[in-house]
Amino acid sequence: MVKKILSIVLWVATAAALVVLFIFARENYLNTPVKSVNLMPATDSGFVRKSVLHREIEENVCRSKIGTVDMIKIQRHLDANPWIESNAAYIDLDGNLNVSFKEYEPQFRVFGKNGHSVYVTREGIVIPSCSNYTPYMLIASGNFDLRNDTTAYALCDTLDPDRNILNALHWFKAIDANPFIESCVGQLYCNNRNQFELTVKGLDARVIVGDTCLAADKLNRLEIFMKQRIDRPETQTMKIINLNYKNQIVCTKR
Repeated sequence: MVKKILSIVLWVATAAALVVLFIFARENYLNTPVKSVNLMPATDSGFVRKSVLHREIEENVCRSKIGTVDMIKIQRHLDANPWIESNAAYIDLDGNLNVSFKEYEPQFRVFGKNGHSVYVTREGIVIPSCSNYTPYMLIASGNFDLRNDTTAYALCDTLDPDRNILNALHWFKAIDANPFIESCVGQLYCNNRNQFELTVKGLDARVIVGDTCLAADKLNRLEIFMKQRIDRPETQTMKIINLNYKNQIVCTKR
């Protein structure tokens, strides 16, 4: 009986000692200053200037104790960056603040009527342009009324300013799905009637594709036309190549 009681007392004492050690270690950890800020990715290769972001975060946590670091504030700061899609932050056992983030990946750039420009992702997220980084990609220009937002936002098909951008996104996806056309198209243009035209390498003519109806079929017809007639002299005399008719290609000479 005595041995049993001693065994229980020993286990209770051990558990209590472990709790005390845990509390001591935790308090010691929380009162330790943050050692460093590690940003991933660490190199400047996109819209986000890593050196600037690193300095901004470091200024907020410099010489701060781990227990006083406001992780929610850091996450909100990252969320407010219009070029960051997602992010995560944590402090490891060595006292290092590790911050990782993923940038949006735009697919094409839109220039509005006022010269302002934005980028659009495949998922329909609009992000502002950036003076620090200009990726090479398809350009859409013409009759686009762009918002003056400095934040990222999702396109909405119920808002008039977004409709032509949504149509441009539809055309981008159709072009991207056709490797031959994707290699030939240099630019998308939306005219005053909200009809789309293409600038095609090797052709001086305006290539009118109209609205997004049967977009893939129109591009297939353009591909066949180019493969069969691009090298013919008369093709270079054409002013307009109109694909906006079902099963037809209507050409107008200069």
